[in-house]
Amino acid sequence: MARQHKHDCPIARILNTFGDNWTWLIVREAFYGNTRFSEMQRNTGIAKNLLSERLGYLVEQGILQREDVGANGTRYAYVLTAKGKTLLPILVAMYQWGNEHVFGAGNEPVLLVDRAGQRPLEAILPRDSKGNVLELTEIAAIPGPAASQETKNKLEKSALSASKNGGS
Repeated sequence: MARQHKHDCPIARILNTFGDNWTWLIVREAFYGNTRFSEMQRNTGIAKNLLSERLGYLVEQGILQREDVGANGTRYAYVLTAKGKTLLPILVAMYQWGNEHVFGAGNEPVLLVDRAGQRPLEAILPRDSKGNVLELTEIAAIPGPAASQETKNKLEKSALSASKNGGS
């Protein structure tokens, strides 16, 4: 199912797990609280064999956990793990981007609001350590501890290079 990427890039590696639309829809269903195979199949329209494959992969990757909930026989629920729950900001950003750029203001099919006040969530934006919103020109991509020489070379030439943005 997953394509392997030789790049030492977080985005390329994430695509190994989330490189198809079905996987994101399954994760969406888990966030909605729909944890049963039949619920996920009905709500996504995915073929049963694909759903079974994707659920197995998400369990293998530690995104979902399979729990036996069968009182009479074996039935499973697929619940988000702690690792899976950390996908929340990504899903929120996807909702917000889709509502703004795919559907447009006043045409949003699903709004995310805070439960207590029913107010729309603030846009997820990159912020510095003091909470200030950062513009693209204020962000730099620098090599991490495991960066290959190829990645270091790519980043040096990148528009997000620290040296091009006034960084070190």
